Amino acid sequence: MKIFQLSIIFLFAGVSLATAQTGINTNAPASTLDIVAKNPTGTTTNVDGLLIPRLDRQRAQSMTAVPTSTLIYVNSIATGTLAGTAVNIDATGYYYFNGTAWVKIDPSLNIYNTNGTLAGTRTVTTNGNSLSFVNGTSNVGIATATTQGIISATGPSRGSITFNGGSANLDMYVDNANAAQINTSGNSTKLSIGTTNASPVALKANGAERLTMISNGNVGIGTAAPNTRLEVSSGTANSSGVRFTNLTSASPIAAGQSIGVDASGNIITVANPTPASINTATVNSTTGADYNVNDLAATIVTGTSQSITIPAGGKALFINFMLGIDYVGFPAGGGQATYEARLYIDGVATDCYLRTQETSAGTNTQFTINTVKFLTAGSHTLDVRMRRVVNNGTTSGANAPCRPISMSFNASYIN
Repeated sequence: MKIFQLSIIFLFAGVSLATAQTGINTNAPASTLDIVAKNPTGTTTNVDGLLIPRLDRQRAQSMTAVPTSTLIYVNSIATGTLAGTAVNIDATGYYYFNGTAWVKIDPSLNIYNTNGTLAGTRTVTTNGNSLSFVNGTSNVGIATATTQGIISATGPSRGSITFNGGSANLDMYVDNANAAQINTSGNSTKLSIGTTNASPVALKANGAERLTMISNGNVGIGTAAPNTRLEVSSGTANSSGVRFTNLTSASPIAAGQSIGVDASGNIITVANPTPASINTATVNSTTGADYNVNDLAATIVTGTSQSITIPAGGKALFINFMLGIDYVGFPAGGGQATYEARLYIDGVATDCYLRTQETSAGTNTQFTINTVKFLTAGSHTLDVRMRRVVNNGTTSGANAPCRPISMSFNASYIN
């Protein structure tokens, strides 16, 4: 038997010297050592394979000057320790020597039981299937469909996603039966939401877009095409849709300009209204020169002629005359004539007058004239003139001497 073994060794040595390659079960080795299965096919129960040296951890730990790439199979870790060259031998299996320590071949490493470092870019193709990370009742899921990709973070009471950039935080979350929020915190300086192209930004409520900001910065409420920096379309005729809750008709008046709307609904400033003031011209008199009244022409009642100056734009003038007239003498022909007192403006008779009937000489009568007339800008003259309109037996052209015994005149307009 020993002679046979030596012969086999010499045979291998001869083959190695001749070809520098060794083959087992083959006459044409393809590498330095080429082992071909005795039974590569079929159903035979004979064992084919290569048995690597089998030893325990202590034996592997004890070896010195081990050449790099030496291969062993550790069949027991009941001996030795996880130290020195055996620092990686924590389970039975194949190990090779890397020049420093024994390293496990094809270790059973995964994210469930081992930490590690990603050596390069990795792509997980879900092939239409969802990928979920579940922690009890909370989970994070990544799903794909024909037309959409979905990332979800689900919890029994809150679903949230947090992004951190250094000490700046962005939180998005929704609470069960409560509010959904997007917040920034930490040292974040701004929450900017918008577009980087010409498309608009819209805010939706109850399934409809209610507020829109278009690419030029115009903002529309109730309209998707605002024509000014802020345009509000209330949807109700004759209602602006704008309310100042703390500024009402009960608020005190403050300094500033008044506002109004133009024909297009734009809010504009308008001139502040001038505080109302009343300009009044008054005359009170108990004496006046005698004058004669007849039926041929109207005679100015002495003392009634008043000058009024109206400002630019014109004014409505409130006019009041109250006259007490004494009939000094009885005109020729006798009778009880009827006399008229009429208001004149700039020498033109108006439609404002009063008529009374004379009784006899030495009696008196009263005339009260009240009216409102619009007068243009400039100076105007007002007076009351008398005329006998019904002779009633009095001779035509006969004068009736009259004397003013009282006169009260008031004319006013509002600025």
